[in-house]
Amino acid sequence: MKKLFIFLTIFLLQIGKAQLQDHIVKPPYYIKTVKLDDGRQPVSSPVIELGHRIYLSFDDLQADEKEYSYKILRFDENWQPSILNESEFIDGFASSIITDITNSTGTLQSYTHYSLILPNEDTRILLSGNYILQVLDEDENVVFSKPFILYKKEINVGVQVKWPVDVQLKDKMQFIDFSLYLSGYTILNENKNLLVKVFQNNDINYSIDFRRPTFYKGVEWVYHYPRKALFDGLNEFRKFESKDVRGYNFGITYKELTGKLYDFYPYTATFRDHYLYYKDIDGCYIINSVQAYEDVHTEAEYVNVHFTFKGDLYEGENVYVIGRFNDFTPDESVRLTYNKETGLYENVQLLKQGYYDYMFVLSDASGQFDWTAIEGNFAQTENIYTVLVYYKPPGSRYTKVIGYGEASSDNIR
Repeated sequence: MKKLFIFLTIFLLQIGKAQLQDHIVKPPYYIKTVKLDDGRQPVSSPVIELGHRIYLSFDDLQADEKEYSYKILRFDENWQPSILNESEFIDGFASSIITDITNSTGTLQSYTHYSLILPNEDTRILLSGNYILQVLDEDENVVFSKPFILYKKEINVGVQVKWPVDVQLKDKMQFIDFSLYLSGYTILNENKNLLVKVFQNNDINYSIDFRRPTFYKGVEWVYHYPRKALFDGLNEFRKFESKDVRGYNFGITYKELTGKLYDFYPYTATFRDHYLYYKDIDGCYIINSVQAYEDVHTEAEYVNVHFTFKGDLYEGENVYVIGRFNDFTPDESVRLTYNKETGLYENVQLLKQGYYDYMFVLSDASGQFDWTAIEGNFAQTENIYTVLVYYKPPGSRYTKVIGYGEASSDNIR
């Protein structure tokens, strides 16, 4: 029964991902380092408080100063297109030209850096909820798109990370216990109109969803689901830095200048069967370069990063490298292929200089992904959990995000 429960949880998480991914356009090969977040460092997030700044940036390796524009699309809590008109959720224009454009200077790989801040004089988003920002070319073709979520704190949310109740899961999983504190806010027909989503490490591709509280304590609505609110603890992310093309870089065995660009080689990964504590940034990355004197966004180099894995796989299994740099998405572009000469599984990513968290994901012959097979699974791993509360008042034409809560498993108890 336990195995069936875990399988159903993974299945439900993948359904949520599929609904969002149906609307996502991946960037072409010449668009790199696409970031859309709240701008915080070191751990940034695409979950942003309404009215706060939203930062978008990306590089075009064709370096020809194209005229890109952006467009804001609204979606409901299940990532289905909203029925609202643009004027109902946007003050100004839902689309406009990206005007902050800068060329790279002194780099081996030329590129043009584009950046955008919202809200701006053209666009201000009025409502909380789920959104996708599209970047379009001069012919209004979608070049790529990025999702984000806006929330407004109308109710308080208390979140705790605990050891699982089931002692057989205590070494591997983390239990998320949370409550909503209404304090005068009225919610009607919560079983139908209220939806609570829990995310791990700000990865909005996956969530565990809850409809109804388990019990009520006055203005406190308690969600105590010890058999459902469970996440794999996973392991701390692997990490490397490429900020110095001449000196030492953490996590790198060696580097060399071959052809036009530098090649960086992180340590070859193997199966991890134990937990080792070190501070990571929950899968994120930070652009940084020792050689950048004025603006790291236009002076950092692009380098070829050679990821390698050594281990025996069953027939039909595949290995992928993932992190915030590819939105935690194990797709064909990050799949490692076997090299008979080296005996290693290999994949090369063109990444901008900086600090990167990453991990390896395994898929079986049926295409089922296992995030724990290579990295291991340990309850003491530090993870961030975010709780978002979606509410659609009776008679309303849209769902808003009325609550936000966050907790770290550093404080697990």
